[in-house]
Parts: sequence; C-alpha cells; structure tokens
Amino acid sequence: MKNSFLTFLLDSNICAVDISNVLEVLNYGNFTVIPGAKNYIEGLIYSREQGITVINLRKKFALKDREADKNTKIVVISVKKQEGETEKITLYGLVADRVLDVQFLEEDEIQEKYKTTIPKENIKKSLKLEDKTVFVLEMGDL
Repeated sequence: MKNSFLTFLLDSNICAVDISNVLEVLNYGNFTVIPGAKNYIEGLIYSREQGITVINLRKKFALKDREADKNTKIVVISVKKQEGETEKITLYGLVADRVLDVQFLEEDEIQEKYKTTIPKENIKKSLKLEDKTVFVLEMGDL
C-alpha cells in the first residue's frame, strides 16, 4: 500500500513526515524567542491564529549547524497524543534545509540497513525511494 509523505532535506538525509500530519510550509523566520527554552527550540511563530513551537531538527539531532538561506522552510505539522481519555493535538514547526516534494512510498519497502546522521531513536522507519533511503521521522517525542 502506498502512503503519501512530504519529503525534505536535513543535512545529507532525505526525511519525511506523513502528509496527513502536514498543515502548511512556511518561509523561515519571524520567531518570538522563548526565554529558557531548550536549545533546539527556535521560538514561536503565529499561524492559523495559534502559537506554533518551531523546532530546529539540526540542533535536536546534534547535526552540524547551518546558516538559514532562501531554501530553509518551516514544515508545520500536527501531532496527536493520547492523554488519558482525551486526544490532544499540538502543532509544531520543523525547520528543514529544503522541502523537496510529496512522494508516494510503499510501506513494504522498508530498509533494514542504512547510514544516517540522524539518531536512530528519532526514525520511525526507513523507506526506499528509487536508489535513496527516506527516513520517516518519529513525531511522538518532539
């Protein structure tokens, strides 16, 4: 079965999030700084009449720092978490080096062996796209 994923570059890795979780893609910038936040939190942006926490995935995954440029984007996603009997939806902005495309990937094309600079605990699964590996990110522990 094919599922749709939004793919983006992060360092030398092709990463992906399920398209059903993606709300929009925004240009990088215009943050409200959050004093005392973790080092990988860029700040807050306001979109859809809500404050959205922006996460710098390079910092979260301890990758080499990179200066933002015109290709740097913020992928706004919604994450559902079950808290007791209540389902809580939180919006996050993920900083991507470059947004690529929506890809339809086969779930049964899971890669067992791969090389990546992303910590393995942050990878939900890895799928094959032509001759490349795509890393579907684990969104549960942002």
